[in-house]
Amino acid sequence: MLEIVVVDNDMNPNISKIDNLTLHFAQKEILHLGLKKLAKLFYFVDFTNFELKGNSVTGLDYLKWPYGPVPKDYYNWLKKLENRGSIRVEKQKKDFIPAKIVALKEPDYTVFTEDELKIIWQITDRFKNETAATIESVAKAEAPYKMVKSQELIPYHLAYYRNSFDEMALDENSDK
Repeated sequence: MLEIVVVDNDMNPNISKIDNLTLHFAQKEILHLGLKKLAKLFYFVDFTNFELKGNSVTGLDYLKWPYGPVPKDYYNWLKKLENRGSIRVEKQKKDFIPAKIVALKEPDYTVFTEDELKIIWQITDRFKNETAATIESVAKAEAPYKMVKSQELIPYHLAYYRNSFDEMALDENSDK
């Protein structure tokens, strides 16, 4: 008899990777990088890496919120990054332009594996010119988000039910 054991969402957050992934997205030419968009970019990096490699990049847990998956304690770790002088969260200037996250330091890419960097760059390239609303729609259409109730933890094993952006694979010829 086949026994399936699911062990996930028991990872410890990797603060160095969280910090440097935030800095990566905040210093790249990403259209309107606000709080919602950053949360979804983290989700895509973590769940894509889990689907392809069996582990999360950051070790963060994600909750199902009305506007898509959001890392647990998201606002706390952003505040810590801001307090350490790594980022600045600029307040919303106009109704249609979200608050902007700005990197005040360069990211340290040595904290990531080669495969993690490939996924980070693929997610960056895929979503850099998309609005937060578009990324939210993509995340909410995925199985991991759909398969849990509001405010519940999204188990990482649900990443295996995703469509991974047309079966995204690691590009061995990628120079990023």
